Amino acid sequence: MYNYILQNNEDNMKKCLNIFKNKINSIYINRISPSLFDNINIKISNKFTLIKYIANIVVENSNTLKITPFDFLMLKKIEKAILLSNLNLNIKSITSQNIYVIIPPLTETRRINMIKIIKKESEKNRINIRNIRRETNNKIKFYLKEKTIDKNEEKKLYKCIQKQTIYYIKLISDILEKKKEELLNFK
Repeated sequence: MYNYILQNNEDNMKKCLNIFKNKINSIYINRISPSLFDNINIKISNKFTLIKYIANIVVENSNTLKITPFDFLMLKKIEKAILLSNLNLNIKSITSQNIYVIIPPLTETRRINMIKIIKKESEKNRINIRNIRRETNNKIKFYLKEKTIDKNEEKKLYKCIQKQTIYYIKLISDILEKKKEELLNFK
């Protein structure tokens, strides 16, 4: 029971950390790639679908991506999803078959805005880690009440859960600092 609780808690915290890493890595710094659209969904028939599954995304040149939907009726929906995303991208033109998205140059104000986005995302994930801790602690209380574990195990579990929480929050902070440094030092 003891190992199960700790392992389950750690797995949940790892998932949270991986989601954070993916989100942060989608923010470009020095090169564009189709992975910028990895987290943008479009609602189709009451289901959310990622753009990469309904369109071909190609790097056209150093600051332009070309999106070619498999179904050309999706052009307007894709355009709307890109504009509503928090990536500050500009749509250059829409032809009958393609959308051209321009990635603006990395100016000082854009860097500051990107840092704000990253900080907000890191805080959300710190809160998620703490929520995972709280849920696990509630499970521990339940197991103690059901007499599946004793008082000593409860205290050890609380201590281990707190160590895991501190560790994963520190990882999030380290990733945040590394990304901020990348943004500020990029020429």
